Amino acid sequence: MFYRHGSRLRLSVVLSLLSPMLVTLAIAIVLAAHAVGSAAGTPVRRVVATRNVDFAGPGEAPWPVSVTTELLGRDGSRSFEQWRIEVARPKALGGGIAYRSPGTDALLDRVEKAHGANLWFPNQEAQLLGVGRFLPGQRRQLLVRVYQSAADCGSATVALLGLSGKRWNVGRLVSIENACSLDVRIVQRTGGDELLLSGPYYAANAALCCPTKAHAAARLSYRDGRWLERPQLFRLVLPGLQ
Repeated sequence: MFYRHGSRLRLSVVLSLLSPMLVTLAIAIVLAAHAVGSAAGTPVRRVVATRNVDFAGPGEAPWPVSVTTELLGRDGSRSFEQWRIEVARPKALGGGIAYRSPGTDALLDRVEKAHGANLWFPNQEAQLLGVGRFLPGQRRQLLVRVYQSAADCGSATVALLGLSGKRWNVGRLVSIENACSLDVRIVQRTGGDELLLSGPYYAANAALCCPTKAHAAARLSYRDGRWLERPQLFRLVLPGLQ
């Protein structure tokens, strides 16, 4: 508009006829319109949490981890966002993204717009809960929790992220899923840390409204080359099943 096809000259002539106060106002309006136009095509993103994790062990280069959201749309006072978890590889190891969900891992679903409605599903939330040493050796693993829901109470997943493969990538080593909710905390042990899990327990035929046991607890640990949940109350998901 103002800056195309010789319009700069026309703008200068018009502004010269205005008072200094009106000149300031006119410039402000032009700049504001430009800012709104630029922002309109840019996704609204925010950083929810960040953390540096020593996946390779104490004293090694830290791996930056971030949880971000991207605003997809609104329906009245409700907002709908795509949540993401990303792990960046240290520059000393070549940089780049070592883990992304959704993307390299399906821990978080891709949020999609409902057909014929101004709604997006599922609703999501992701948290970085802490770091522990669950496997033999000096490497560390990151504990994360994801909650996703649509029309019902949804589901909660806690997962351990750590180094996997030979190319300095990060992957999901193990995860536990449960309907409606699942709480977790790290219990430090000399032979390897454990996860203390708690939440409602649902038998195979139990309805979501009525858990078989409202408050149940189990422990997850890595012993003798395999993951063990005792007692087996919540759904254990191993890498081959993800």
